[in-house]
Formats: sequence, structure tokens, C-alpha cells
Amino acid sequence: MRNACGLIAESSPSLISGFNHNQFNNPQNFRDEIMENLQKLIDSHQKAELDSQQPGCSSSIFNGTSNNLSNGSLVNKNNFAANFTSNLSFSSLDPSSSNSTILKSTIVAGKLLSCFVIGGECRLCFPQMKALCLGDIPTYKIDEMMKNLAIINPHSSEEQLNVLKRNQIVPSYLPKCELITKTNAERLIAMLKLTGSPAPFDLLNNQLRSLLLPLKVAHDCFGGCKGYLYPTLTPNPCLECKTCHNMFKPEDFCLHTHSPTNGKNTCFWGFDATNWPYYIRIDDETTEGDELILFNRNQTLEEEENRLAIFIQTYLARQQQQSIP
Repeated sequence: MRNACGLIAESSPSLISGFNHNQFNNPQNFRDEIMENLQKLIDSHQKAELDSQQPGCSSSIFNGTSNNLSNGSLVNKNNFAANFTSNLSFSSLDPSSSNSTILKSTIVAGKLLSCFVIGGECRLCFPQMKALCLGDIPTYKIDEMMKNLAIINPHSSEEQLNVLKRNQIVPSYLPKCELITKTNAERLIAMLKLTGSPAPFDLLNNQLRSLLLPLKVAHDCFGGCKGYLYPTLTPNPCLECKTCHNMFKPEDFCLHTHSPTNGKNTCFWGFDATNWPYYIRIDDETTEGDELILFNRNQTLEEEENRLAIFIQTYLARQQQQSIP
């Protein structure tokens, strides 16, 4: 079994500019490239140059500059876990850093939101995020979930608040404004809204389900989750949670967990759902009740990883085609 290292790093566009679909043709080269980039990213952390490198952030559209949203890339070692242990610190986390008052934008849950980049992490305007992404959720439920997830939002500086007011992101009379990290915003939205859909084959026994050629997969983000990937079900939700048996799209599955409070002593950092290919992996741990995968029990781990790489390539290619007008 491969143990998650609990380390994730972010890349700048100069290292990996989005996903190159061809990199998934050879899984070994793909892994080698990830490890090579990981070392580059660790070096960049040591130089404390992360203030303006948060993936998924762009120059603010409110300043009249271009809105070039980049997929970016997040990579980590072995199991792609999206967390930093809480005792790690970076000098660039100081909110008074030179770039912390430059208004930028990023996409969360399909919504374009304003943010500042502090310590390499997007800090979103919490009132705006709550209104656009959680507008149909009662405030008491949001507060309760934030408490359960141990999310504490710091207040913006006076200068940051003035920037938000000048750009009409918040009302001019607002005395203070909370900022939430993009990672915590993704966690919060996932727990409140991403519940998945019922599996379309509830009445099928495991033998019949095995004919769908599933892959046993897992992710290690925010408490982790295990499930089954059915490549033949795309473009519909194709990932089944092993616990609740609901179905998810890949970008939503990497946010799904049934152990959300396990990370109360962990500072989750640098997550971006668009980087789901780096988070989802083959689950090579055999557990009771895995009769579902009788079909490919004789497949080697390398063969299963090849199938996963082919699925990722196909899925991303389909997304690219759909985005072409």
C-alpha cells in the first residue's frame, strides 16, 4: 500500500500550464514528470516566492486587466494528498505582503469570485462566496458546518477592505470582511451541496456490475474516500462512493469524504478541483466486500494505472471538445 505523504505543492504556469492530454499516454513518464516538478515546487517554496503563483487565479477583471484563468497544477508525492500539516509555516503568509492587496479572480463551484493571493493561496471574499455559491443554504447551517470543519476566517486588512469596496464587491458601509481560503471554500461547498446522485444500477448484483469493468480508486483529500470508477458511464457521473454508493463526476469525487473532521489538526492548503487527475489514484488495498472487482482481480497495478490514465485522457479530451464553440 502506498502511504500518502501529506504534502502538496502548487506550480506556476511556467512549470505546468494546465494539462497536456498527451502526458497521460505513458503513465511512467507522467509520474516522473510529477516528481520532477515536485522538486522544483519545493525549491520555489524555500525561496518564498509563492505570493503570486496560486493556480486558478487571474488578474482582476475589475481592474480592467485580462481575465486569463489558468488551470494550473497541483502535485504531490505518491498519493496526491491535499494537505499541509499545521506546524508548517511560510514567511509569505503575512497578509501585509506586497501582493496581498492586488485584487484577482478565481473560479469556485462554477462562479467567478474575487480574491487576494496571500502565501500562495487564494483568499476569497467570504460574503461574496457565500452569496453566489451558498445562497440557498441557511446561515445557521453554514455556521454549523464551518464549526465542524474547524474553518476560521480571518478578517481582511483595512486596505483590502477598501479595495473590495472600491470595486463594489462588498457594500461601502461594511465595517469588516472575512476572507476564506479557496481550499476551505471548496471543502465547505462540497459538504453542503455536493451529495452526488443515486447509482443507476442499485438493483444489479456484483457479478453484473463487474461487467461494467470498474476500477477501484481512491483520493486522499480532506479525509479521503474510496470508490469505483466506471469509465463506460461517462459523460454521466462515473465514480461511485464505496460508503454511500452515490455517483460523482471526477472533479466532485475528489471533494467527497465521509471523514471531514479527521483533519481538525491539519491546515488544508492549495486545493483546486480542476486538478482532479492528480488526486484520484488506483486503490491497491484489498478490503472486504470487493467482490465487485472480480473481473480485473488478475490485472497488475500497472495495468490498472494504464486504464486510469486512458480514462483521464479521454475525459479531458471530451471536456476540451465541449468547450469549443
